[in-house]
Order: sequence, then structure tokens, then C-alpha cells
Amino acid sequence: MSRSHRLPSHQAMRLSRRRIIPLMEPSNQKPSRDRDEEIKVAIRMRPLDTEEESNRRIWEVTPELESVTQIIDRSRPLVKRVRNKNYFSFDKVFTEESRTRDVYDSFAKGIVDSVVDGINGTIIAYGQTSSGKTYTMQGAKSRQEGGVNETEGILQMAAQDIFSKLSQRPERVFLLRVSYVEIYNEEVRDLLDSNNLLQIRKHPRHGVFYNPEEVVVTDFSALQQILFHGDENRAVAATGMNQRSSRSHTIFRITLESKKNSNKNNKIEEQKKEHNEARLISAINLVDLAGSESVRRTGDKSNRMKESAKINLSLMTLSRVVVALGKANQHINYRDSKLTRILQPSLSGNARMAIICCVTASELNYEGTRATFMFASTAKLVKTNAQVNEVLEDRAPVRKQESQDEAEKQLSLPPTFEKLPVIDAQVTQKEEKINTDSGTSVSEVTQLTDGSLSEAG
Repeated sequence: MSRSHRLPSHQAMRLSRRRIIPLMEPSNQKPSRDRDEEIKVAIRMRPLDTEEESNRRIWEVTPELESVTQIIDRSRPLVKRVRNKNYFSFDKVFTEESRTRDVYDSFAKGIVDSVVDGINGTIIAYGQTSSGKTYTMQGAKSRQEGGVNETEGILQMAAQDIFSKLSQRPERVFLLRVSYVEIYNEEVRDLLDSNNLLQIRKHPRHGVFYNPEEVVVTDFSALQQILFHGDENRAVAATGMNQRSSRSHTIFRITLESKKNSNKNNKIEEQKKEHNEARLISAINLVDLAGSESVRRTGDKSNRMKESAKINLSLMTLSRVVVALGKANQHINYRDSKLTRILQPSLSGNARMAIICCVTASELNYEGTRATFMFASTAKLVKTNAQVNEVLEDRAPVRKQESQDEAEKQLSLPPTFEKLPVIDAQVTQKEEKINTDSGTSVSEVTQLTDGSLSEAG
């Protein structure tokens, strides 16, 4: 597996790692039990593949009842239906004919909308290997073509929606940054910096955090290029069930920071008042989990077996955590897996969550499909309490960066990123230039000063 070191520098810039990046920014508001809501869970049934067509279907989706039923053959349910054994109901179910756009609009879009308003969100694609998780989360278009309409995934649709909403909010100034990491064999790897293994730590005030490469983006095209760059570094391999099987869990994180749009003609007193106003900082995690695997089905050997063991262990830990969260007064051990450690802020509190469980109706995958239904039913019992995340101006990450950069006023730095009028970032290029013949970018763009939120266009 080859790993590229090039990160597209046009319309994007790297952020300095001089600050802590919490997984979910703590809210200043006190939790209200009135805002408790369950994790939303949906089932997406994918079409049968060539191998499965020779086996009978044993699961049937009923959209009218938002349920899935085990059947003897087509449209003949078992004589005795037992809830959460051979009959399951969820917040939403999608048939084999459903498009990803249907899944996004009717199930995931609400969480994306909340992120623009300052509320954290997490959307997870879950299921056994070859069940359609990556197709659902990232679509199927090639890197060259990009991805249009029917072939886009939840991730692309969410990003486009966010940029569309930002352009409709002239009363606020926005800064959007992204990171992309994978968990491979219980190592957290930065997909935007392939040489960097990340350590997960806990800060007394910010909670669980790590410091991945973060890139500021100003339009969907730049975000798409970063996604493609990260995918080139992701661990994938052929198995007996999938020619391009994901061997790692990935988390694509979009962080959104905003403040009121100040008027440059304001009096000094009014500007000082605005300077002390709180900013909204929210993030959405778009998680594509590696699938649970049976060595008997995949035919894995050597390295593939080790990968499968690590994948199954982390998913088992996630299941145990979800079961514990659904019960009262249970000890919850997030530390047994890097996956649950990273998802701890979302699972335990301040985020709205949705899980899309991908399955197949084939008898060939009965055990894996039923296990997915059991996990999904348990996840529905978990409640979260998402709050609007307001951070005082001087504690906001970008404000901290501005304060540090005041000592560098003597530098004359030109403005860039003019595509989105809501962002006016200032950057400087490193003096070191790299030969373009090597296939790397001509210059790395590193943030030294940030007028993006202190000065609104």
C-alpha cells in the first residue's frame, strides 16, 4: 500500500499545531434533561450481489412500519414474530431501491443543519464487511470525476449543505476546517500527514483530544480534494468478500467556527463589545467503520487475519459501550479501544448522533445481518444531550491564534481565499520551496496570522 505525502495547497491551508484540538468543544450551557434525545438509527438494505443471488432472501423491509422481518421466502414471514429476534423496528428503514440522497434527506440532514447552528453531530456507517458502508458514506464516483448527484455519499452531501448554508448567513462570519484520520490495527493515523501517528489524550477542561493536521477550506471543491488525498493513504485490501475492503475505521471531521459579522464602520466601543461576544464552535464527525468479518467467509490469512481481529475487537468494544450506555448506573470503559475513545465525547454527551446500519437480505450473510440488527436495536436506547456550543472570544481557538500572532505584526501577509466572502484568511508561505518534479506541492501553506474571524468582509 503506497502512501502519498502531497496535500493540495490551492484553496486550502494547513493550521499550526500549536493548540489543543478537542474532539468536541465543551458547551458553556448546563445540560437540560428536556433536550435528551435518543440516538437515531436507520437500516439500509443493499441489493444482492452476484454471489448472493443464488441464495434466498430471508429479510424483508417494510417502510410503512419502519421495520425489518425475517421471512421464510418472499413476503412470507415466520409464523411467530418475536421483537428484537426476528422482527425489528427502527427510526427509518430503506429498501434496496433507495438512493443515498433519500437516506441523507430523510435521515441525516437534520444533524448537519444543527452543526451550522452550533450543535455537535456524529453520523456513523455501521455493518459487516461488503454491506455498503463506504458507498453510503462516500459514494462511488472516481477521484477524477469527483461525484455527482446519485453517486455522492453522505459526506459529500453534508459538506455541500454546510457551504450552502454558510453563504445564506451574511450576519455571521465562518471559519471551516477539516481533518481526516483512520484507526488501523489500533493505531490512529493522520491521513493528511501519513508520517504522523496520533496520541489520544485528555485535557482537564477540553476533555479527550488529539492533534491531527487541520486544513481550512473555503469551498466544496477544496474539501473534495482533501478527501481524495486522504483516501489515497487509507488502508484497503482485497478479501474473499470485497475487492476493495476497508481495513480501518475513518473519521472525517468538519469543524465550524462562527461569530457575528462586525461592521467595519462601528465605533470603537461597539467593536470592543463585539470582541467579547461568544463564538459558536461545533463539529460533525462522519465515521466510516470497517466491517465486522468472519475469517471463514473472507478467507483471510496472515496480515489480513490480524487486521480482522483488530477490527472485530474494536467493534465488540463499541457494542459493549453502547449496551452499557443504554442501562442505568453502568460503568462504561471507553479505553479498551481507540475507536470508543475517540467517539467518547459523542457517545457520552454533547452531540446529536445518527447510525446508518448497512445490511443485505441474503441468507448467506444471516449471522452478520442479524448481529447488525441487534446492535442497532441496542443503540436506540442510548440518549444524548446536545447543547449549543458557545465559547468566550478569548478562549476560542482562532482568537488564541490571533493573540499569539500579534507579536508577528511586522510581517506583511497578503489575504487569500476570496471565493467565500465570509472568510478572509491571511497566510504566508514557507520560504522553503519543493521541486515540482518530485510530485509534491510547490509550497506548504502555514497559518501565521488569522484575520478570518476578526475581520469580516
